[in-house]
Amino acid sequence: MKFYLGNSTDPLFAVYEKDGICYPVFAEKYGTDGFPFRADLEEITDEETNEALAKYMTPYEDGKVAVYMAGPLFNEGDRYTNQRNSDRLRALGYTTFLPQEVVITNKSSVLVKAACFYMDLKAIRLATYLVVNCNGIEIDSGTAAEIGLGYGLGKKLVLYKSDVRNYYNETFRLNNFVGGLADNRVYSTMDDVIVAMREV
Repeated sequence: MKFYLGNSTDPLFAVYEKDGICYPVFAEKYGTDGFPFRADLEEITDEETNEALAKYMTPYEDGKVAVYMAGPLFNEGDRYTNQRNSDRLRALGYTTFLPQEVVITNKSSVLVKAACFYMDLKAIRLATYLVVNCNGIEIDSGTAAEIGLGYGLGKKLVLYKSDVRNYYNETFRLNNFVGGLADNRVYSTMDDVIVAMREV
């Protein structure tokens, strides 16, 4: 699929062409109305941008139960845990959306950054489950936002927290409100998460 800049004054207005009609990529922002393809549209050729836009267009594999893998992704340990948990679910036949698979750097364009934002919104909206990594002394702010959005959209929420500090001190457990959004379904192993997903 080819992507184009649909408006020279709006760097986020990316479009794709289908049957001679251009449609906005970010339907959440621009809606779904199309306009006839024009030869003067500038094709987006940057590899990083094309990969991000393609991931936005198709966040999940067709025909499988979709799972959004929420959680912090800002250090090696977080990313390793997220990837391991995602791989486990993929091996069981789920299709997962793992936000860290599209990386933003300090050199990323505003369009790539927007794609990451809108693809997260879209992937949560299309998911059946949110499996949420809540490890750490305090829940990551973005993760808390993902939980809140998932709850508001009626998604099945299953929280994962293997942090051993849970066993010694109540201070390190989840915020009561955040846990309540998931009916306090907080599990310390992926085995328990998988069982809970089948029961929710």
